[in-house]
Amino acid sequence: MKRILYLVTLALIVLIVITAGCQPTPSEPELEIRLAPIHEIRVNIAESYPPQVLVYIKGGLADSCTTFHKLTTEREGKNVTITVTTKRPKDAICAEVYGFFEKTVNLGSDFTSGETYTLRVNDKTTIFVMQ
Repeated sequence: MKRILYLVTLALIVLIVITAGCQPTPSEPELEIRLAPIHEIRVNIAESYPPQVLVYIKGGLADSCTTFHKLTTEREGKNVTITVTTKRPKDAICAEVYGFFEKTVNLGSDFTSGETYTLRVNDKTTIFVMQ
């Protein structure tokens, strides 16, 4: 009788351990992805051969939970578009401390000397002439 009670107890303990390990893990917090506020963009042309076009971007982070997310570049003819996003946990309570990030993007060397190009970074636009 004691042996049966021991085996049943052992089986229950094993079952509890197994099922506890199978509980779903908490999911990643849902994120808000937004366009980053852009404070500054500067185009620099590196003195290299061939010349490289570099774009300096300074953007804002709305609060202490917001971080840089992603940067994508697209080019269509003489128009270059850079989209910069930030991310933050949805419904998070965060310190209202405005921060900044800085990124430098190498657009490469596929530009024609003497031509004027339009660069758009989120809501900011500038032009540059390739040297």
